[in-house]
Amino acid sequence: MPHRDAPPPFSSCPADRRRACTRLFFDVDDTVTWRGRLPEESVRALYRAHAAGLSLVAVTGRSFAWGELLVRLLPLDAVVVETGAAALFHARDDAGHPQLAVMHHEEDGEVRAALRHRRRVAAGAVLAQVPSARLATDNVGRLADTAFDLIEEGPPVPADDAAAIRRILDEAGLVSAQSSVHINAFALGPSGPFDKATMVDRLLRRMSGTALADAAATLCYVGDSTNDGPLFAAAGLSVGVGNVRRHLPALRERQQAPAFVVDGEGGFGFAQVVATLLEARDGPGLLGGT
Repeated sequence: MPHRDAPPPFSSCPADRRRACTRLFFDVDDTVTWRGRLPEESVRALYRAHAAGLSLVAVTGRSFAWGELLVRLLPLDAVVVETGAAALFHARDDAGHPQLAVMHHEEDGEVRAALRHRRRVAAGAVLAQVPSARLATDNVGRLADTAFDLIEEGPPVPADDAAAIRRILDEAGLVSAQSSVHINAFALGPSGPFDKATMVDRLLRRMSGTALADAAATLCYVGDSTNDGPLFAAAGLSVGVGNVRRHLPALRERQQAPAFVVDGEGGFGFAQVVATLLEARDGPGLLGGT
């Protein structure tokens, strides 16, 4: 039964608003996946959206290494990784040869190395003080954050312990974001704070010359958790898959709740979003389209 305070179903979104969307951006964990797996329904939905001309961009807290794999294997224009710390996108070199281009929030490699040391020290404090804390296995592929596992490699980390992890990180001068699977910790450098929306803005400016605010009406964002809040707020259309409901109080407190929801959870809900979006479309779109 739908929660009485839940956003309206995506099927109630006016067709003209859905038709205006030429860009589909989305979280990965428990948005396109579900319980650690990639459902057939969500894969089919991705290829349906690609065939319809939608520009597809994954926006995830997962590692840089995961992002390279995703953007090479799936029909994606780009991937934003590590909660906005970097982005990978298809481009061409001066000779016209295809290449995978990279943008970093902190462009200076020496700065990134210094920030990595700060994260390492803070992670040591977390592991020493919270017995249930454990590092995520994908840290070896991360460039700009340190991830603590919540559910993937052992018993679920209790909510009080997750809060303690974030408190210790805060005391160490780091910032953190929490997804359905990880707590991601960042040490901020001279370029200041970032999130999923700030890197999406940079990506759009780089690839299409259009700021996120100007492209909002053409962008549908799909997510499931609190770290999706900045893009729920910035996108012209924002949709939460069914499992977003547990995070709605926190998202509302930040005024970042999605405008619509679907019933399906994870990748099954993502497939519903794509089906509802495509019902209203009448032409192809490009990442640079308006």
